[in-house]
Amino acid sequence: MKKSMMFLVIAILIINASLIYGITDQQFVQYNRNNSSLVEDKVVEVKPDADGGVWFATGGSGAVYIDSSGKWTVYKKDVNSLKNNFLNAVTFDGKGNKYFGTNEGVSTLTKDNTWVNYYLNSNKIYGETVNSLTVDTKGGLWHGVLNYGAYYKNAAGEWTKYNSSNSSLPSNNVTKIVTDNSGGVWFATYPTYNETGGVAYLDKDGKWVTYNMKDSKLPSNKVNDIYIAEDNSVWIATINGLAQLKGDNWKLYSNNTLMEYNVKAISEDVEGNIYAATWGHGLLKINTSGEVKNYKTSDSPIPNNYIHDIDFDTKGNLWVATNEGITLIKKEKQIKQEVPKVIIQPKKVSVYVKNQLLTFDVEPIIREGNTLVSMRTFLEALDQQVEWIDDERKVVSSGTKDIELKIGDKIGLINGTSSSLNVPPEIVNGRTMVPLRWIAESIDLTVKWDQGNYRIDIN
Repeated sequence: MKKSMMFLVIAILIINASLIYGITDQQFVQYNRNNSSLVEDKVVEVKPDADGGVWFATGGSGAVYIDSSGKWTVYKKDVNSLKNNFLNAVTFDGKGNKYFGTNEGVSTLTKDNTWVNYYLNSNKIYGETVNSLTVDTKGGLWHGVLNYGAYYKNAAGEWTKYNSSNSSLPSNNVTKIVTDNSGGVWFATYPTYNETGGVAYLDKDGKWVTYNMKDSKLPSNKVNDIYIAEDNSVWIATINGLAQLKGDNWKLYSNNTLMEYNVKAISEDVEGNIYAATWGHGLLKINTSGEVKNYKTSDSPIPNNYIHDIDFDTKGNLWVATNEGITLIKKEKQIKQEVPKVIIQPKKVSVYVKNQLLTFDVEPIIREGNTLVSMRTFLEALDQQVEWIDDERKVVSSGTKDIELKIGDKIGLINGTSSSLNVPPEIVNGRTMVPLRWIAESIDLTVKWDQGNYRIDIN
């Protein structure tokens, strides 16, 4: 179903931006489900268009579009809309058609504002996951499909299928497809079962070349993304670091520790700097001299070090997609032109139990005016026993009182009696976050909130 609304940004956060662009007065805006049209915070792909708008593929709440004026439009699963709310890819062609890769085939929003849904296999396998969609210069559309290889539909509507049985594709799990300026096509694969995986290249004459750990310097055969830079070098994102292939020369960018960079996505700014989104290590910036800088939540606007995707829009703004929503990092020129209203981001919430400061591995968050905290640390500080039941996604706690909470459920149990919550428990960075006040008051404790210091005292 399609929804539209205008969103006035009320939280403009200012920091020193020598962090990302090497300029001052950097401005960033954080969008999430509490201050925007996002229904859920998980955003997995970013795709700016030529009109100054940006498309977002979300992991469970459909597609979202922000136009150049700031108007939000949400597209969710419906009879006359998306086939599935779990999206992996979004792209568009020069004719005004938009394509969405879902966990159940492809949904197309045509230039006439009608929806067409289709599968890549004639038998319409349920759950057919489309990882990647790419429009080429000939008007064709490439599809990367989990476990089924790559499908190409040319401008005339004719289909060609590539898989590990009928081509040199090294895996049928194609995670990304990109085209280069020579008319060639690059395939990123992530092997399953006994597949080799790695990267494959199909040139304009139909010749295949493959790259893997055995016959090249590729750091891993599990590849998440490929990016063709302005200098025509090929950047490859793997679970074991970032690689650059320029001609026949390889250059590797690694963390040089036991925990290598798991690189999820790559993009480039107008100055030729490369940006790499990592899963757990924040954002990497590689300047034109090859120097690497690593930015994390501790020293940048990024709210989460686990980044799904990044891209630059037509104004040079950087969009960062995480499980905590979307971060927009604006360029200096726009800041000087716009003169926005500024509200400084509040400090982190500190929680004291009987005057003892609690230390959390995931910081407390605020949802709709309610503070959520990491389950185990908080409940154990209240002398409660804690058990996580994974198959039911449920927290069970015993002690002063018996408490049960389920992820996403606004009804909890206190000694077997139902009680409503203002906000449901959720998972952030692998930790179960539970509503602090509801739990504390359920076991007859008092909660005091100090607005000026963002401090909570529980006694």
